[in-house]
Amino acid sequence: MRLSREEQETIITYNEAETLAAIYTHNRGLQKQLNRLCSERPADVRLIRTVHDGAAVEYLVPKTWLKIRPPRTASEAQKTAARLALQRARSRKETYQ
Repeated sequence: MRLSREEQETIITYNEAETLAAIYTHNRGLQKQLNRLCSERPADVRLIRTVHDGAAVEYLVPKTWLKIRPPRTASEAQKTAARLALQRARSRKETYQ
């Protein structure tokens, strides 16, 4: 059975008593990252199960690894400075070619 895009969820669950969080996901990028971490850090990351014929996985990870970070916002002055620095770098590159 094929799941719709809405049914292909990523669910993170944890409670205050445990030190680990469960991550259930259909997201291929997140699966690759969790699989790599499982290989690199087997003491920290553990594969629990694979479901839906391999379309979804569930891993246990340390709860302290979970972060919510809003995107950085640059001020107009910072954007202008970055734009000028990029223009200078490009002009230097053109003179060396």
